[in-house]
Amino acid sequence: MHNALPSRLIVDLPNWVGDQVMALPTVHRLVKANELGETTLHARPEAGRFLAGVFPEVRVVLSPRKASPIHSARRLCRDGGRFELGVTLRNASRAKICLWLAARKAVGSHGNGAGLLLTNCYSVDRRRHQVHDADPILEDLGLQGVDPSWKPKLPLEIVEEGARCLRRAGVSHEGAVGVAPTTALGEAKRWPAAHYGELARSILDRGLEVVVVIGPGEGAFATAVQEAAGRPLPVVGGDVDVAGLAGVLARLSVLVGNDSGPIHLAAAVGTPGVAIFGPTDPCRTGPLSDTHVVLRSGLECAPCGDLRCRLGHTACLHQIDVATVRRKVLESVA
Repeated sequence: MHNALPSRLIVDLPNWVGDQVMALPTVHRLVKANELGETTLHARPEAGRFLAGVFPEVRVVLSPRKASPIHSARRLCRDGGRFELGVTLRNASRAKICLWLAARKAVGSHGNGAGLLLTNCYSVDRRRHQVHDADPILEDLGLQGVDPSWKPKLPLEIVEEGARCLRRAGVSHEGAVGVAPTTALGEAKRWPAAHYGELARSILDRGLEVVVVIGPGEGAFATAVQEAAGRPLPVVGGDVDVAGLAGVLARLSVLVGNDSGPIHLAAAVGTPGVAIFGPTDPCRTGPLSDTHVVLRSGLECAPCGDLRCRLGHTACLHQIDVATVRRKVLESVA
């Protein structure tokens, strides 16, 4: 079989979980095209086990979030020297400097020094879903654009790890309802904790279990939801990496969340979801799943794309009422 790409390829992945998930179909396309060569994925430490599980045939090299691009390039090239081709799926200048040092040919998006640091750079068509951002790179390499319906297959041990994590948290049955009240960036993207608490209480009243899903350092959000619910709720996610979170989500019946990493990861592992969107555009960053429902308020000012509401009210989220979200959740678990 002819290899479609240079034999030594490095793919640099985004930092945030949601962006990583939306980049996975591109990674899959590149890995398959280079199946006779050597592919290295460059990512953050928290994503390492997940990527190694989904793409067991590749080498994964990890760098801390704000690592020096010089140090990252040295680590990447330590065993085999410079790569023939580097593809960055980040827009950061650090990523482009790293690939300029680590690969003979480097490609990525315009901006942040791309004209000086990359061999070829491409414009991002923001009228399309983010999953297609790297399609120009793929097409220039002689490959098809991504298949948005492609889903990663989780190793069984990761799914079983998720079940154990839920049991440790106090979830007694399979198929609990998850609520993910956080976002990594932008308070304007968060449906109010009081709404999540009211939603959790009403779901519990219908005899279903509810678990709060958070990330490291997000315990305060879980506490706010518990206080609003007026009941103790199990909490998971604060001490797990992306693989552990994926395993947890794979064991839920449905996840309710903002435009954030967990809602995208749930879509990727096949768990139904109810995604609550305010200032961001679901046509651009919505979860890629036929079993996900996106709820929006329909205000004329949304989507604005702002991380802080310029009008000071975040009505695009506050006007999405608990009864509507509850109805969609119950429809998902019916």
